[in-house]
Amino acid sequence: MEWLERYEADLSYVFRETECIIAAFPSPLNTKGLSYLSHFNPLEENSAKNYICYLLPFWLMETAGLSAEDARKLSIGNVCAMLYFFIQDDCMDSSSPQDKEQLPLGNLLYLQFLDIYRGYFPSESRFWSYFRQYLHEWAEGVTNEHTADYFRVNPLFIARKAAPLKLSSTGTLLLTGGEDQIPAVTDLVEHVLATLQMADDWADWREDLEEGSYNSLLSLIRSQFAPAEPLSADRVEHYIAVHGILRSYTAVAEANHEHIKQAPLNIPQLLSFHEHILLSIQEDANRIEDERNALQKGGLSLWLLNHIKS
Repeated sequence: MEWLERYEADLSYVFRETECIIAAFPSPLNTKGLSYLSHFNPLEENSAKNYICYLLPFWLMETAGLSAEDARKLSIGNVCAMLYFFIQDDCMDSSSPQDKEQLPLGNLLYLQFLDIYRGYFPSESRFWSYFRQYLHEWAEGVTNEHTADYFRVNPLFIARKAAPLKLSSTGTLLLTGGEDQIPAVTDLVEHVLATLQMADDWADWREDLEEGSYNSLLSLIRSQFAPAEPLSADRVEHYIAVHGILRSYTAVAEANHEHIKQAPLNIPQLLSFHEHILLSIQEDANRIEDERNALQKGGLSLWLLNHIKS
């Protein structure tokens, strides 16, 4: 995984510097912030691995001609922004009262993001027009994805929730005089983000079904029958195990990969990262298909298949 291993030293620096920033917050927000950051540090075990959030500036270094120092600073800004928007998501998704310190922590993180990016982009910079656009996309995405059923309208629309992440790629290109490349890079990033959301939805469909959260896999399954019919966990499992719905689901991610491969603009690490996500979905789809075929051939075949895997 060169898209990760090549930049591990950079990531170590980015998270150390972010820790120093958060440690300077007023108490107890500094302690709470450091604890929150640790949940997303890719160099720690059992942490959430939101690689693209902090690696995108490094992946664009060669394409855009960005210096390593600037890539690190932009990545630190991205981490602060990521934590801010995750806190926003936590507040919106929770039905219980939130920790009263969560919102002020988010505001301090947002301020740090602004401080870093304002150091690169003055008020008259085109960056702030893109900033407004991406935040509008994010607001629309988190508000309307359920009622608009984005996955059925256009699978790329499910990436709108992650629209602020495009600030790093757009900022990188503006900083290096590559504004003309922004549409092409944005298109590639949106395809990656859509597949990444699909992988998350596949992993989280049970939780999303229980909580009533929007989920692209559940959207695809619901499209197979009348909208008024209830969707239960048993029904979802039936469509996965018997109807092979994950194969149709995977085909959307495969189309995204083909689009990225055929794009005139070549960003090798972004393509490799997308392939990594795609393979994880494909492996699950293939496993389920193998098990279904084994069942059709008889119990002995299934027993042999399970024991070969183990």
